Amino acid sequence: MRRRPRPQAEEPGQDSFLDIVANLVGILIILVMVIGAQATDAMIAVDHPQAADEPESPTDVQGARMAADAIEQDIHQVDARIKRQELEIAYRRSERDKLLQLLTRIEEQLESRRADLDTDHQAHLDTHRQLIAMRQELEDLQTGLQSLENMEPTSKVIQHLPTPMAQTVFGREVHFCLRGDRLSYVPWEEFVSRLKEDAPNQAWKLRDAASITETLPPMRGYRMKYTLRHGGQARPGSGSNSGHRQIELDRFVLLPVEEDLGEPLHIAMQDGSEFRAILSGFDPNRTTVTVWVYPDSFDAFRAIKADLFQRGYATAGRPMPEGHPIGGSPDGSRSAAQ
Repeated sequence: MRRRPRPQAEEPGQDSFLDIVANLVGILIILVMVIGAQATDAMIAVDHPQAADEPESPTDVQGARMAADAIEQDIHQVDARIKRQELEIAYRRSERDKLLQLLTRIEEQLESRRADLDTDHQAHLDTHRQLIAMRQELEDLQTGLQSLENMEPTSKVIQHLPTPMAQTVFGREVHFCLRGDRLSYVPWEEFVSRLKEDAPNQAWKLRDAASITETLPPMRGYRMKYTLRHGGQARPGSGSNSGHRQIELDRFVLLPVEEDLGEPLHIAMQDGSEFRAILSGFDPNRTTVTVWVYPDSFDAFRAIKADLFQRGYATAGRPMPEGHPIGGSPDGSRSAAQ
């Protein structure tokens, strides 16, 4: 039987190579562990940075704390002030709402009570209002008359105007209205001429009426309303015992059709004004200037009177109660010139 051949002895260089490989593997393992440890330390350092080398001083910390406390206190004060203002606003709104509700209830009660009043009570209230208005008008008239009586130059004004005897105007007359310190021309004569032309054409309307009122077209800022009526006396008809009642003028008024008629007094007194232009067409020796004066312009009338006196015109003042229109009637008085 043959024997197996013995294995040959291992070569000496093979063991040395294995030792080198083992050493290299060990070194690599150590390097991996070192690198891993360094990476871990770096991550910890990032998550937990070290404190500054020099800590803050106690003084800086205390100052910052005091500043923060002051700011917080200011914030609290502002917040408290805002809350107080909100409470004040809410209170004022509540008071306003209460007043509005009270006013609404009062108005509703007034409307309800007025609705409950019958016709007689309403007429009584209307009459009472008219009485109050008439009393006020009377007071205004008395005040105007008193002002007109006091229209004498004071001791401080050096002015001499002769005071001739008043005489009734029968000659040519030109009319102006002084109201609100504005002077406007009143086309009195022009309207009277139109009235004479228009009245006969309207007389037939009195067949079925006791009186009629007609209106003439506007002229120079005024319009005329006149009233015709049956006369109180009868004149016999021709060939008959029956009489025909006369037709006569009851009264007429001149009403302004716009506000602020004429021109302000200080402009009217200047050369080139409308007032001067109208006066230039009238002879001072044959013309009387009649001025219808309302209570708010009594003082201004003195200036007009002095100016007209210097120009040679006789002046007639007609005081008017506030709210009364300019007008006339067959029973009225004529102007008295000075």
